[in-house]
Amino acid sequence: MSIETRMAIEQSRPMPQWSENRVCVRYETEVLSLWDREAWAEVAHAFTYEIAWIPDRQYWRSFLCSVSKLG
Repeated sequence: MSIETRMAIEQSRPMPQWSENRVCVRYETEVLSLWDREAWAEVAHAFTYEIAWIPDRQYWRSFLCSVSKLG
């Protein structure tokens, strides 16, 4: 496991398994390297997504919550 991945996992906030309306919610963090035009270098970023099961609709939905620069 890379240092960036460990840092992203440590900074992630745990969520309850089920909310009060029975929607399953969790966060997933993905670490990707992006090209920084100003620095002329690849920079690691942590993308945190909220993923939830919507029982009324019977589908998963996800959206990007935050992007943070690592290192």
